[in-house]
Amino acid sequence: MIEILITIVLVILSGYIIYRNIKKSSKGECNCSDCDTHCPKYDDKIKIKK
Repeated sequence: MIEILITIVLVILSGYIIYRNIKKSSKGECNCSDCDTHCPKYDDKIKIKK
């Protein structure tokens, strides 16, 4: 029974993370967990500024 509950929690959590990333991407925001120099959208912003 506990395995089923853990699985349900993991599925809900992963669904939320995927939903959040898709929502941010559709707005044109960075969907990385941490917008840093490794983010492709960060590189695009730097190229535009130069």
